[in-house]
Amino acid sequence: MIKVIKYYALEIYTVISMLILVIAGIMGDLSIIQKFVIVYIFLFILHEWEEMKYPGGFADLIAKMIGVDINDEMKRASRIPTSILLLTFTITPFVLHNHPIAILPLAFLGLFEGFVHIFAIKLFKCPKCYSPGFVTAEIQAVVTIILFTYLIKNHILSGTDYLIGALIMCACFVIMQKTITMMIGYKYSDVFKNIKKQWQK
Repeated sequence: MIKVIKYYALEIYTVISMLILVIAGIMGDLSIIQKFVIVYIFLFILHEWEEMKYPGGFADLIAKMIGVDINDEMKRASRIPTSILLLTFTITPFVLHNHPIAILPLAFLGLFEGFVHIFAIKLFKCPKCYSPGFVTAEIQAVVTIILFTYLIKNHILSGTDYLIGALIMCACFVIMQKTITMMIGYKYSDVFKNIKKQWQK
C-alpha cells in the first residue's frame, strides 16, 4: 500500500482535489473565499502536472542543482509532502471560509510560486523564458493579486493578519522542502549553498 501511495502520489492528489471540486459543485452557494479556493485547487492540479509531467522536468532541475541522482520512484514519492501541504492549504480555508485569514497561507503560496518560477529561469539558465510549471505559477500569482485587491478594498483583514499568513506559509513551505530533501538523503542547509553557487556561475 505504501509503495502504491509513493508511486501514485501525484495521481492520488489529483483525484482527491477533483473530488473536492465535485463536492463544491454539488454544494453550490459558495462564499467568495470558497470560490477563490476552488480556483486555487484547479490551478494547483494543473501546476503539479505541468511541473512534473507535461512538460515536466522541474525535479530534474533541482536534482542537477544539488548534485544528486533522483530516480523515477523518488520523483514520484516527492509529491507526498507537496500534496499534504497543498491539501492542507486548500481544505482549511474552504472549511473555515468565515475566517478569511485562513486563505492567506494559500494566497501567499500562489504569489511565491509566481516569483520562484521567474527566479528559476535565471537560476537554472533555462534556454527559453520558461521553467517547468511557469505558466500555471504565474496564473496563481495573478489570482493572488486579485484576491488581495478584494480583501484590501473591503478592509477584511489587518496588516498583522497578512504578516501571520505569510509566516505560516513560509514555515510550512520550509518544512515541506526539508522533508523532501531528507527523503532523497540530502541536507537542507546545503541546498542554499548550491543555489548560491548556481547563481554565481
